[in-house]
Amino acid sequence: MQGRHPTSAAFAIGTYAFLIAGASVAIGPWLVAPLLLLIAMYAAVLGSSSRELAGLLLRIGVLTLGAFAAAYLFAQGWALRLGPFPGGGFESFWLYVALSSAAGIAIGLGLAAVRRDVAEIARGMVVAYASFGAAGLVVALGSVLVMYPRGSYVALGLAALWGVVSWLIVANTIAISLAMRALARASWAGAVRTGVILTLAVLICGVATFAAFGPLAVSGVAPPLLILPNTSTDR
Repeated sequence: MQGRHPTSAAFAIGTYAFLIAGASVAIGPWLVAPLLLLIAMYAAVLGSSSRELAGLLLRIGVLTLGAFAAAYLFAQGWALRLGPFPGGGFESFWLYVALSSAAGIAIGLGLAAVRRDVAEIARGMVVAYASFGAAGLVVALGSVLVMYPRGSYVALGLAALWGVVSWLIVANTIAISLAMRALARASWAGAVRTGVILTLAVLICGVATFAAFGPLAVSGVAPPLLILPNTSTDR
């Protein structure tokens, strides 16, 4: 691939990653296999050897499982200390990680297209997980101070919910921009542009997921990690 073709392919695969993120949380990770196949084909076209390709897929798997494990531990800690999550159960945590994974793939593919180095795909996922994790943690801890003033949940209505969402949008934009600058060595203009675009993409996909799969997300078939204890929202 020469010229703009790697960038076009990266954009197409990154878009697919965002499109399947919500569906993967709602119905299971069945659409992830085609995504990995597309990434493998993209890396092969960029000239990676079989050994490099295997290492890339291994790193992607380790990073993704690690991110889901961190979200699971955080969610369990929240449930044990504060009770049910007001945002709708464990599916909210899975969706956040799934969308951050999609953002990481998009970042990594974009970096790989520009630098012609498939190792940048894993770097992109590190950038996304670091920025989304930091932003989510800051917003979650801030929300505890507001909605759990005495250790128990106080319902403050939709205004508080939209306030948290707005805070998360701003925090993610800032965190992605800083991570792109510090970890991906992007220019400030490119870093800020990436932060704004990816945050908007995550917001749109998140809203679309709840609109399309809201009833399914609290049923017995979701999330795909029901094998883990206390991850079902059914009571």
